[in-house]
Amino acid sequence: MKHIKYDTDKYDFRPMIEDMVEQPNLEDLHKHQNSNELLKLETEQATPFHKLYYSKVRDHKFFSVYKSFIKKIIKPLFDDEEIVYQKIPTFRTQFVNNIGVGKWHRDRDYSHPSYATNFFLPVTDAYDTNTVWTESEVDKKDYSPITTKYGQCVMWNGANLKHGNKINETDITRVSFDFRCMKLNDYNKTERTEKQSIVTNMSLVIGQYYEVM
Repeated sequence: MKHIKYDTDKYDFRPMIEDMVEQPNLEDLHKHQNSNELLKLETEQATPFHKLYYSKVRDHKFFSVYKSFIKKIIKPLFDDEEIVYQKIPTFRTQFVNNIGVGKWHRDRDYSHPSYATNFFLPVTDAYDTNTVWTESEVDKKDYSPITTKYGQCVMWNGANLKHGNKINETDITRVSFDFRCMKLNDYNKTERTEKQSIVTNMSLVIGQYYEVM
């Protein structure tokens, strides 16, 4: 696991996400949520804020800033080789007294490749019970929180390490986005062709879920 610092003036993700979800204080999103029902796999990506984000992201300034971030910050981590990256990053919320993902899992359980690298980028403080909890080694089950904050991106092995959420007992909502990358040489088109994302049913191939840079 590696914490990568970046310039929030140059990559100003937070105000752009605030604009897309139409809320100026992301830590208080739970106060504007119309249901207190515990989220599950079928509903974790279906809150009003997720719908706003996904309806706007392709045409928003965020999209070009994200691509620049991939090029300038992430690609060098792969020896500046051509990479395959997630075209639209996954938006996450973890409301107070709720969870962000419905099940404890490894991303490979949901058809993602075991050779992909995960990146977790919070735009609020991520700590204690409002963040992702993960084991340190495969099948070790020694779960601990990924503690980080705005201005840091965490590079980690979410494809193979089991992870999930505890009930958020902090007093703020955690808001973040995450994405996956791999070297183009590692990408296996044949192995990917019949795979789809669990929520959107998008094919996990270059040109749909992924792009090349």
